[in-house]
Amino acid sequence: MIKLQQTLFAINTPLGKFNYAVASVAKNLAGGLLALMLGMILAQVFFRYVLNDSLAWTEELAKFAMVWVACLVAPWAYRAHLNVSIQMFADALPAVLRRITELLITLLVMVICGIFFLQSLEFWQTGLSINASSVPVKLAYFYSCAPFAFGSICLVGLEKLIEQLCLPLDHCFVPQQDAT
Repeated sequence: MIKLQQTLFAINTPLGKFNYAVASVAKNLAGGLLALMLGMILAQVFFRYVLNDSLAWTEELAKFAMVWVACLVAPWAYRAHLNVSIQMFADALPAVLRRITELLITLLVMVICGIFFLQSLEFWQTGLSINASSVPVKLAYFYSCAPFAFGSICLVGLEKLIEQLCLPLDHCFVPQQDAT
């Protein structure tokens, strides 16, 4: 059992470093996109109400930026345990049942995100043949955030699953606080 835990930790250490790096870069990129989205919306307001001439492309690009922001921060939020959860039910469970529930939820998240990842690849491929309505860009560029998000969440789920498997069954998982 100790040999298995050492092997799992050996796998999880580089995976955790990779997930941390990807999540940090994605979170910072999301911040930049948020600033860009704000700039586009302010430009749209200025052009519409001051110059009495609206820009055709800002609304669509701002929507795509908003979706990208959500997809970019999702793996970071999942890794940092910042997703919405109802703890009072989990806290009421005995330690062993709570750990089993944590493992099942992590597996369920990985399975669902794995299915969504495969579906998002098909969605992205469809976007290769369609242009956006206001800018001459293939929708696949905008859709590519979905495979990234679901793939990254699967990797974070794998990291969490390995962490959970390394702990004794009667030990409740307490999330580590990231320094980010």
